Order: sequence, then structure tokens, then C-alpha cells
Amino acid sequence: MNTGAQQQSRGRRKPKSRYGAQLEEKQNLKGIYGIEEAQLKNYYQAAKKSNEETGPALVERLERRLDNAIYRAGLASTRAQARQMASHGLFSINGRPVNIPSIILHEGDMVQVKEGKRKKSYFTNFDKRMQNTKVAEWLELDVKNFGFKVVGKPSIDQAGIGVAIQEIVEFLSR
Repeated sequence: MNTGAQQQSRGRRKPKSRYGAQLEEKQNLKGIYGIEEAQLKNYYQAAKKSNEETGPALVERLERRLDNAIYRAGLASTRAQARQMASHGLFSINGRPVNIPSIILHEGDMVQVKEGKRKKSYFTNFDKRMQNTKVAEWLELDVKNFGFKVVGKPSIDQAGIGVAIQEIVEFLSR
């Protein structure tokens, strides 16, 4: 039989502090995009220096990463898979081979599966699989050339990441 001293306290949990809530939002954002703390700080610094509002500029930079764009174009089912595909060198940007998932794409960039990699089992039936794929509004799918083109800028609304970006900006501004 348990005595009172041995039992675990079952009282109410204290509400999260503002700092705790902001920290949790920041951790969620890092988890969504699969980035490290230092990378997030670098993206934040770049967003802060831009002429745009910091929160939307931060999300735009995260969305324009190569691995995220591959995911948003429907070429990968998860961001982690897209990151692996990019780091394994399956893609080229404007005809140049790349293997860095964190490269920031710009309007007009064309991302394609490299010619020699198109025969991989993952890309068989590519055209049929891509017909039902939902592609982000800022990307234009090019099924014939096994790729996509960046035709606009991603917005915070289109990202739909479900985190309070202003809380994250406040947290990072400390």
C-alpha cells in the first residue's frame, strides 16, 4: 500500500510562462523544417536585415530552401525525404548539380531531377504520380522535364505551418 509520501503529486500543472510558450513555438518551427539552432538564427538575422516584416521574411526564407521546395512541389512525401534526396545529389538547379538541401531558391530558378537519376525506381511513373499532386502556388510543376520552376514568393499564409511566427520572432530577438 502506498503512503502519501510515496505517491506522485497529482495537482494541477502550472501554466506555461511566456518564455516557455515562445521556446516551444521555436522548437516546433525547427522540427517542421528540420533545421538546427544556428541555421534558424542565421535565417532570422537575414530576415531582420531585409526590408520586409521580420516574421513573414523568416518564413519566406525557410520555404525557399531547396529541400522544402522539393517537398512543396510534391517530389517527396516528407521534408526529411526531400532533404535526403537533395543531399544525395538527385537534383540540379538551372542545370548545375547540387547536393546542399539548404540552398535558397530564387524566382526563375528551375529545379530538375538529374538526367542520370531519372531511371531510379522512385521516379518511375513520375508523370502519373504527379498528376494528382498538390503543388504550392509559388511553384510551377514541369512533369515533362522532371522538375519545377520557382514562379513567385511563398507567403506565410501559403506555408500553413501552424506556429505563432510573431512569438518566435520575439523569442529570437532577445
